[in-house]
Amino acid sequence: MKNRKYLVYIVTFVSILFFQCKSQTENNSNESEDTQNNKVYVNPNYSGETIEPETYNATGKVYSIFIFNETANSISANEKVTIKPNESYVFKIPDTMGIALDNGIQFFFGETEGLEVIDNKIQVAGLGGEWLDKLNVPKSADWAFSVLKPGEGDPIPE
Repeated sequence: MKNRKYLVYIVTFVSILFFQCKSQTENNSNESEDTQNNKVYVNPNYSGETIEPETYNATGKVYSIFIFNETANSISANEKVTIKPNESYVFKIPDTMGIALDNGIQFFFGETEGLEVIDNKIQVAGLGGEWLDKLNVPKSADWAFSVLKPGEGDPIPE
């Protein structure tokens, strides 16, 4: 009976140790995927011609991006954040990551220009001047944007 008690303790200890190691390994692999999503990987066996773009010098520095939702619908970002109408959110992200909104807008650190925006519906407007105060943009924000109805954002430069 006494040996059985020790056997239960040993099995429990080994099980906990196993699951802790497995959990730690899974966390490390998820972290790697999350922080590397703007990287481009090319198969080393690819034999076709490729163009090497100039690359953005990613440093891992964390930036604050303020986004205000002026639409009538909630906007979800990265499956973790929902910005309700007439509300805002400050994203704190390293320059190795991006923000994907469920309305098709994407913010990411690009090849040469730093922060870039994909906005095919022309919904994003940069904020400055009096709008920074009106919308209570924190002084720590590196960039500030408002999401508007389609066609009401800043025009795309040609």
